[in-house]
Amino acid sequence: MEATAKLKFARISSKKMQPIAKMVRGRSLAEAIAVLQFTPKKGAIFIRKVIESARSNAAEKQMDVDTLKVKLITIDRGPMMYRMMTRQRGMAYRIRRRSVHISVTLGAA
Repeated sequence: MEATAKLKFARISSKKMQPIAKMVRGRSLAEAIAVLQFTPKKGAIFIRKVIESARSNAAEKQMDVDTLKVKLITIDRGPMMYRMMTRQRGMAYRIRRRSVHISVTLGAA
């Protein structure tokens, strides 16, 4: 049995999220939350909240929360917002504000 949770349109780039997701993939639930709690990155906050949401979803399904592991965590690219920044000689540069979709699946050990 599995429990999942998703966060869509998180305002951070996928390049910054991938190393954090790799850090907790395959770990036990308590260990993953402890690692993310002391990771000084903005993305760690997003991933920790999604993992805690998946944990509460598992508790609703009457699963044993103590034996769960982070079975799967995916970071998918979301849509980009485009902004313009004025530069020298009347030119305009494009600023891309990236977003991601985070999905976490918790499963039994």
